[in-house]
Amino acid sequence: MLDLMRLFAQVVEEQSFTMVARKLGISQPAVSNQIRAFEEKLGVKLLYRKGKGFALTPEGETVYRHTLHMLDEWSELMREIGDSEKLMSGKVHIGASHIPGEYLLPIYLAAFRKQYPEIKFKLSIGDSLEMAEKVLAHEVDFAVVGAIFDTEKLTSEFWLKDELGFVISSDNPLCASQSIELKSFREDPMIIRETGSGHRRAFEEALTKQGLDLNDFNIALEVGSTEAVKNAVRSGIGYSFLSKHALESCEKQGLVWANVKDFSIERGFYLLTRRNKPLTVAADASYRYLASQMSETRSVRN
Repeated sequence: MLDLMRLFAQVVEEQSFTMVARKLGISQPAVSNQIRAFEEKLGVKLLYRKGKGFALTPEGETVYRHTLHMLDEWSELMREIGDSEKLMSGKVHIGASHIPGEYLLPIYLAAFRKQYPEIKFKLSIGDSLEMAEKVLAHEVDFAVVGAIFDTEKLTSEFWLKDELGFVISSDNPLCASQSIELKSFREDPMIIRETGSGHRRAFEEALTKQGLDLNDFNIALEVGSTEAVKNAVRSGIGYSFLSKHALESCEKQGLVWANVKDFSIERGFYLLTRRNKPLTVAADASYRYLASQMSETRSVRN
């Protein structure tokens, strides 16, 4: 039964019988037959056709939710009886906001897989709020985001420090300024991230400390990713504030990082999990590895 539960969870996660069959090295009909056998054992229909794909029935949603919980409990049991090494394989689904997902996690996960090459990863990227919702919905094992979500059901652990800096295109006249003040570019067009991103939240909190808000600026463009911000700044639409992690080779990208007098934006990235809910063995090992890489500077709380 446990194998059927794992297969069912994998089919739901991949949203593809073909993909699961390919990964398991079996035929698609074999996967279909196993799911049908699982339905017969439970006495309910779990999936129904929807367009070219499928969706969960109400009973299927209930079974999927309990399946994830029971697989988590099984992993916890095996961990406690000392069999974790045998289970150090499988797939870990991590959610991430844009900066950690695009610029940081690929590096750390590559290093981790040198120790545990049998562990596979799926990385979903979106804004911090979206990733928090995915953690709550059991759609990802855990997440790495740019905002704190300490609630009744979620808990955040500080991971790495980040800094947002003023960024303009290399041909912007402000590049020649020795000292840039906040008031000097308030009328110029600005590019910002979308509502829900930790990036935007950190920027708005920094403005509040200055007695300002976004209405005091000329917002020309709102976009949903860091790369889109960089491309918009590079094309000359306006300036923005970007993470230092996204600008390792700033000059080569046609962008210039400049300091703004008496205005700094610091924030943290956080490991986000469901409160009091154990991770699978593989997910727990991944989480612990990332936590062990955390910055020595733990004072950033946004």
